Amino acid sequence: MSRVINFLLVYCLVATTIFCGDQPASAQRGTTKSRTFFQAQHAELRTKLIEQLAEVVAYCDDRGFKEPADRIRSIIQGENTGSLVSRGLPVGIQVEIAPSVPAAERYWQVQLRRAQQEYASKLYLLSRRVLKAGHPSYAYQIVRQVAQHDPDHRSARALLGYERYGNEWVTPFAASMMRKRKVWHERFGWLPKSHVDRYEGGERFSKRGWVSAAKEIELRSDFRNAWEVETDHFLVKTNHSLERGVEIANALEDFHQYFYQTFASFFNTPDQMLALFEGVQGSRRRRAKPHEVHFYRSRQEYIDRLVKKVPQIAITNGLYLQTDRVAYFFHNPDPEANSDATVFHEATHQLFYESQPRQRGIAVQGDFWIVEGIACYMESFVRHQDGSTSIGDPNYIRFQAARYRLLKENYYVPLGNFRQIGMRDFQNHPEIRKNYSQASGLSQFLMDFDNGIYRDALVTHLTDLYNTRRVVPPRSLARIIGTSFDELDAQYIAFSRKLASPRD
Repeated sequence: MSRVINFLLVYCLVATTIFCGDQPASAQRGTTKSRTFFQAQHAELRTKLIEQLAEVVAYCDDRGFKEPADRIRSIIQGENTGSLVSRGLPVGIQVEIAPSVPAAERYWQVQLRRAQQEYASKLYLLSRRVLKAGHPSYAYQIVRQVAQHDPDHRSARALLGYERYGNEWVTPFAASMMRKRKVWHERFGWLPKSHVDRYEGGERFSKRGWVSAAKEIELRSDFRNAWEVETDHFLVKTNHSLERGVEIANALEDFHQYFYQTFASFFNTPDQMLALFEGVQGSRRRRAKPHEVHFYRSRQEYIDRLVKKVPQIAITNGLYLQTDRVAYFFHNPDPEANSDATVFHEATHQLFYESQPRQRGIAVQGDFWIVEGIACYMESFVRHQDGSTSIGDPNYIRFQAARYRLLKENYYVPLGNFRQIGMRDFQNHPEIRKNYSQASGLSQFLMDFDNGIYRDALVTHLTDLYNTRRVVPPRSLARIIGTSFDELDAQYIAFSRKLASPRD
């Protein structure tokens, strides 16, 4: 539970009042109902696709085509896993089905591709209706499914941040690197193509020219000469190793992809969101200054370098400092340590905070629980070996702790009271650990309850809190959803009991 002490971001928060507009509760309630309507349409399209794919599976089984039958079954299974698992997208464009393919094999390939492309086309139209109804995160979730079933769907690819370069779908930053004749190496990051063989042979290029890998380690041990790994959205500096820097950058990019798509309306106004979906010229995301991350080779160096800025740094496992807009971490040699969770927690603070060019204190007067709660939820982001990602596992330690506090210890602060706790009171509360657990559990509830029915409302709430330029009090979460805090309390308790296992 030591990560709950990551409250040290207080060092760069300045007391202020947070402001935003308000809307009638009835309008928000209608929006929640409309999401249920669209989910039913989505389910109907999914059922039709599964029926079509089942026919293709039967065709393959009858003719002994085991491998394609199993592959199509996995697609069907993927449709039944829900929204918590996101499969990776292929890099290369789809090749045409060759006329020389035997007729029996060509038949199932054509039927499979046609079924998926037709489904993707209908999904894309649905995503636009969903967006216009006020559910941007759900709309992006659908767009992701469009690209999974039709990887060459240009509009979906553009919305997800890809462009075509040759025969591949890549990010604009990757395309710029490739135009410079650089290639991405899984161990070494972006390298000139002419350097790859020498790097794999144990040489490294430095300001002094080519040196051995051992010599480079010596040169980079001083953090002032740290390795720098730049990707689409991050700049990772480390004196641990180039390889570890690349690993962290890769993890952060996967995380950023999920983060941006889930919280898309946080980063774009409604008009900007519509422009993105309409493909309006100039509405594409422009590459901003990368988010900076420092990764030290040891805990002691992490402490030594930050203790002057943060006297209590020794009680943290990672930290995002708003004063200098840098996320700080260190190498933990313990194989049982979940270092990625700390990285994703602090990256959440960083991505939200740096969304505004100039920020002031966040949730100083109240609602600070969601600032930490959503970061705790994002810790549960997992990257799987098959390229897929998932989030919100009910067995994640934060969520288990929340259920234990609620169901075993009977500790729960009603949300109407919980929301009144501001930043400083939350961070200095005598029950801070229990409150972190409750914040984690409530965040899981608001993100995942009833197929994410409250997710867009939560994003709206976060947008209100972080937008410090408005001049009226921020809307309460209950008002945005169009319900009472008592009802949300009851739903959360029922949600927790449903998820509870004997070990909770």
